[in-house]
Amino acid sequence: MNLSNHSETYTLVTGASSGIGKEIARELAKRGHHLVLTARSEEKLQELAAEWNTLYKIHVHIVSLDLTEKNAAESIYMWCKQRNITIDAIINNAGAGLFGEFHTLNLDDQLNIIALNINSLVGITHYFIPDLEQLEKGYILNVASIAALYPLPYYSVYGATKAFVLSFSEALRHELRHSNITVSCLCPGDTNTDFFRNARNTNIKKSLMPPEQVAKAAVDALYRNTPVVFPGNMKLISMIPRLLLKKIISRRVSKYNL
Repeated sequence: MNLSNHSETYTLVTGASSGIGKEIARELAKRGHHLVLTARSEEKLQELAAEWNTLYKIHVHIVSLDLTEKNAAESIYMWCKQRNITIDAIINNAGAGLFGEFHTLNLDDQLNIIALNINSLVGITHYFIPDLEQLEKGYILNVASIAALYPLPYYSVYGATKAFVLSFSEALRHELRHSNITVSCLCPGDTNTDFFRNARNTNIKKSLMPPEQVAKAAVDALYRNTPVVFPGNMKLISMIPRLLLKKIISRRVSKYNL
């Protein structure tokens, strides 16, 4: 349960137009949270805002922008300040991956993944923490991946960025342990979203988790102050010794068609 007075505050969700971000935003909307949604697709955001404003009787604002841009985090922060919108929770969900051998993939595309998965998350968190400290309660949820726990061949940059997100989140949680801000990190496994198609991975995936299930687990855990959230059977995978886990992953990726 959210302990803050979200009747007067908003939750910021990045990458909210599809996938896990969309479903986390929907789960929050169901619980009566007002929302600020960000993504590149203004049309998709407008559709969600119109639907949820009516269906859940909440206020939904949208900010369409590219989070790979250098000043994107500052732009979101200033947009909220100029409209006197108080953010009490941040869902740093926006992220992307690219499948293939590192040296064969376009360098600019991979640097954009770093900008999106790391730079924007760090920037948004840095800008909003001082404001969160002024509230009765503040929440940060950073979305990593089960890939944060081990090197992931053919997603080398993506996996490394998610390892950063997990490490950053756990360190930040410790720094803020005596404050009113809680920090959690979500580590989902393979989920039924457009991630694989967008990453240009045509290998068939099995046992994909529904994004709605991931979203509910994430929101429940965030307000229970869970440090790291492993939806479904990801908790079991997280307990596998690292050496054994690397062998399992190596066996799995050896079957990829490149």
